[in-house]
Amino acid sequence: MSAASRIRDLNPVINLSGPLTMYGSSISSAGVAAATAEALRHHWDMDALNRLAGEVIAEWSGAESGMVTSSSASGVALAVAATMTGADLGRIAQLPDTSGMKNEVVIQKEHAVNFGAPIEQMIRLAGATVREVGSVNQTTPALIQHALNDRTAATMFVISHHTVQYGFVQLDEFVRLSHAAGVPVIVDAAAQDQQIERIVQSGADLIILSVQKYLSGPTAGIVCGSRALVRAVDLQSAGIGRAMKVGKEGLFGTIAALEERMQSNLGEWESGQRGKAEYLASRLGDLRGVGISVERDKVGQPVHRVRLEVDRERAGLSAEEICAALIACTPSIKPRAHHTDEGWFLLEPVHITEQEMDVVAQELARIVG
Repeated sequence: MSAASRIRDLNPVINLSGPLTMYGSSISSAGVAAATAEALRHHWDMDALNRLAGEVIAEWSGAESGMVTSSSASGVALAVAATMTGADLGRIAQLPDTSGMKNEVVIQKEHAVNFGAPIEQMIRLAGATVREVGSVNQTTPALIQHALNDRTAATMFVISHHTVQYGFVQLDEFVRLSHAAGVPVIVDAAAQDQQIERIVQSGADLIILSVQKYLSGPTAGIVCGSRALVRAVDLQSAGIGRAMKVGKEGLFGTIAALEERMQSNLGEWESGQRGKAEYLASRLGDLRGVGISVERDKVGQPVHRVRLEVDRERAGLSAEEICAALIACTPSIKPRAHHTDEGWFLLEPVHITEQEMDVVAQELARIVG
């Protein structure tokens, strides 16, 4: 049996979770797919290709410099490494042994999330140690100031729906406190590409984003920020970064995705996404015991989702049971099910068609009645 035949035998997916890695992230445009395929058909001067990608990233982001990594997770590890080694090739060769280096990374406890793996593990991959500050619902400026010392290599700030959304020190203040102590700030903003202008303006030193989420490119990550520190990230390719290198297809696809983004209108994109969510909500009709509403992303991305609040007694099923039934459908329907234990879940229609939304509506009517 051919590989193509085996792929066709796989259960297809209607992805209403958003661009999650477990479901193949996003769907690329024909233009991005063509650019990625073109890369695979030729040899390239990789140094020149990397420089071109960096120029495009800087143009798009407004940061001093940028580069492409194999993923946003690897971008975190390499950014941490860069703050410990700088451009010192001896130190780069020494990692992950950090003897004689500043090697602590301070992170607010609210931001110590698991995005598929713990962010603390990505930090430790570079050889750094993690210093959590505060509690899960309260971190104050004084606690951050107290944690910064002569061993601090960097501070880490995470922008994600996974984090606790209250009680933490906000980005601008976090940067101010870190810089007052002479400490660079790394921001993990993997899925926050449409907030890049605000994040760059905060003064953060290194910003990590995912290419395959709302940028809808291939599997790759972006690191942008300070020219000197981006250069130090790039130099990690002579050390631990060799295991995290990006291929030509990732570079071509990133360039194409960023060029498409720079030609797009954010307001029009958001309006279109709100319209898709409203259409899906209208197609769901009256589901017994289920409240339906449309909400905007609470972290700041201009993404709209349908929220389903489940009254278990009236619906006859829990939110978790409804999600399990959706996943068991053919094609499998993957809801954004992070909060089923609280009695609700989300449907994000960014990467699905109107026809697929109609299928979802039919299946939910069958499941809930």
